[in-house]
Amino acid sequence: MIRKLREQDARGEKAIALAQAGIAAFVLVLHATGLRGNLGGLDKWVMWALVGLICSAAVRWWLADKRPLPEHRLDLLSVVDVGIVLLLIWSYQFSFGHPASGVLKAPGFVLLLLLVGVRALRFHPRPVVVAGVSAIIGWSLIVCGAVISDGWDNVTNDYQQYLTSFRISPAAEAERLVTLIGLVIVLAVGAYGARRVLGRAAHLTDYGEALEAAQRHLEASARARSEAEMALAALDRRDAELSEQNRLFDAALSKMSQGLCMFDQDQRLLVCNKRYVEMYGLSSDLARRGTPFRRIVESRIANGLYNGRDGEAYLEERFASVRETVRHTKVHELSDGRIIAITHAPLEGGGWVATHDDVTYLRRIEARLSYMARHDALTDLPNRKQLRERLEELLAGEGVSARGSVGVVLFEIDRFKEINDTFGPSAGDTLLQNVAQRLRRRLNGVDMIARIGGDEFIALQISDDPIGEADALAKRLHEVLGTSFDIDGHPISISITVGVAIAPVDGDEPDELLTNADLALARAKREGPGNTRFFERDMDARMRARHKLEHDMRIGLRDDQFELYYQPQLDLESNEIVSFEALLRWNHPEHGVIAPGEFVTLAEETGFIVPLGDWVLRRACADAATWPKGIRVAVNLSIAQFRSGNVRQSVIAALGVSGLSPNRLELEITESVLMHDVSGVVSALEELQAIGVGVALDDFGTGFSSLGYLTTIRFDKIKIDKHFIRDLESESGSALAVLRSVVALSKSLGIATLAEGIETVEQLKRVCAEGCSEAQGYFIGRPAVAGDVAGILVRSSGVHRRA
Repeated sequence: MIRKLREQDARGEKAIALAQAGIAAFVLVLHATGLRGNLGGLDKWVMWALVGLICSAAVRWWLADKRPLPEHRLDLLSVVDVGIVLLLIWSYQFSFGHPASGVLKAPGFVLLLLLVGVRALRFHPRPVVVAGVSAIIGWSLIVCGAVISDGWDNVTNDYQQYLTSFRISPAAEAERLVTLIGLVIVLAVGAYGARRVLGRAAHLTDYGEALEAAQRHLEASARARSEAEMALAALDRRDAELSEQNRLFDAALSKMSQGLCMFDQDQRLLVCNKRYVEMYGLSSDLARRGTPFRRIVESRIANGLYNGRDGEAYLEERFASVRETVRHTKVHELSDGRIIAITHAPLEGGGWVATHDDVTYLRRIEARLSYMARHDALTDLPNRKQLRERLEELLAGEGVSARGSVGVVLFEIDRFKEINDTFGPSAGDTLLQNVAQRLRRRLNGVDMIARIGGDEFIALQISDDPIGEADALAKRLHEVLGTSFDIDGHPISISITVGVAIAPVDGDEPDELLTNADLALARAKREGPGNTRFFERDMDARMRARHKLEHDMRIGLRDDQFELYYQPQLDLESNEIVSFEALLRWNHPEHGVIAPGEFVTLAEETGFIVPLGDWVLRRACADAATWPKGIRVAVNLSIAQFRSGNVRQSVIAALGVSGLSPNRLELEITESVLMHDVSGVVSALEELQAIGVGVALDDFGTGFSSLGYLTTIRFDKIKIDKHFIRDLESESGSALAVLRSVVALSKSLGIATLAEGIETVEQLKRVCAEGCSEAQGYFIGRPAVAGDVAGILVRSSGVHRRA
């Protein structure tokens, strides 16, 4: 359609070009023939103007062949054409020698109308509007020019007088007639062209409507066909699904681990799977559709595959079961040992479906799991669960008073962790198994022996003389387990620690008895390996107090109840304070100031020493950062902090936050720290010494392997225990000998020595005379809060010099 419109526009432009050329030729002929006698010859301007119109028409014809049409160029040609006609009209005054107002009365205006009118041959408003607007503007300018040039009166003179005076009436009338004819032709051609366009449009509309109707019918047919195809495809899919379902159903029946059968309301077989046939050894005749249920059950009885001894009773039981109208499951143990779970589900309208599941293996697994749930996997002894069940049984109702008291004897292998660490975990497991075997074999007269975890065992004993029998049992345990065990070719001797609780004196509930026996064991362990203790009521009170103290410690750290005191350390050569040891105090809201000896051990046992130790490190470094440069701070570390594996990170973090130089921090450790994990401790300390942190060995001489540790770790300082300093004035002189030997050894190794517990001037003079590097004690200075350190440094120098 767009292409047709473009072709129509091109034809219209060519029609305009032809019409314009015809008008120019007509005027040229008219002037060349009709007016020659009056004008004395053809005016050159008229000739050139008419030739310009013809040339413009030629250009328009040439532009009409361009694709797309150059509309702006065509518009410019229209403006030029109108301008040429307007100038031609204006030139009449010069050709005829009349005033400018004569132009308005001349017949040339009709040519302008005809020039604009022929633009309608394009059947487009654009050419008409462009030419018309140009003509309106141009003619308005001519009118204004005539009025300005001749005045209004001359413009309004009698038109007839004007025509007769110039004798151009015939030519003027010819122009009007030709113009009228031209307009009629243009309008007729335009109307005919518009009629054709409208006809085509109507034809196209009818054709379009027919096409739309045909398209609608085609779409409806396509939809109907699509729906039919979809319906057929759905039927095909449904057939395929049904076939697949049947295939899957057959596959499921054949692959089921359970036997499946379905019977109708007449108790005749509808379907059964391969597993059902295999479970009962049915023949192919019995597995066919329509076989009576009675024949199948009788076949089982004939093959001996039923529970009980009476076949008739089994047959009646099966018939009674299938007549039930509710779903149920019954378990049958067949004569061959198999256990079959039969689930019966009635169907609507009669009949039933049943599954037969061989649960023999599952029942055995359940029995095994039940056994394992109540026995220790390593030793095969009863575990805590079975022990608790037995205690509940013995303590229930009149059980204790009727059968006697119950003694709960809890015992633990001493230093079992050291055996694991020395010989390996597998050796430890083997030892536990041998202990269990020896207990079962040689310990008679006990109600139960159980392993409740790790290296802990419990023996239950029922007796009318519980204390005496329990004591005898404890001694028997020491005797039985006191001889060595041969573990992987290594003779290993062990000892045990025993805790005893008696029911109902020490408790009438299992948890209470076990807890009290554990308290007794804990007391025995604190007194040393190989001990036996009976539960006492004050143990529980002390344990409760211990738990409360642990809880209060955590609250105290949260509420900032802990505080550091600092005790000065004197350099004996310069006689100046060079360091302070950080000492922890607890400002308890109820009990006042608590010394570390009352809570540090508990903090180590519970692991609370790790966060508490981190707090001490951070606070000590922060306080020391405010002291004069060169003054060091000493902080004690616990074995639990090394076990946590975060000692290095904690120290570096404390130094980083406080800004304290590493060479102003000294870490103090005891020999007990080295007894547990020498390699790990050495690695951590060496990394800290590498950045400048000092390391001191505290309480030297109170351990068992001090000299060996001096060669393992490069200590910066050795602190001689205060017990040796206190005994310096004794007559034996052994303390002085120890002091001299330690100082001499330290000097040979290049290690500084610090004497602790200096309380008198004589002690200070003696350790100075013996060559100790530093001293610490009440005579040097008592522990003080951080705010008093500056005053201590100011006062200390003169006091020690006078001493």
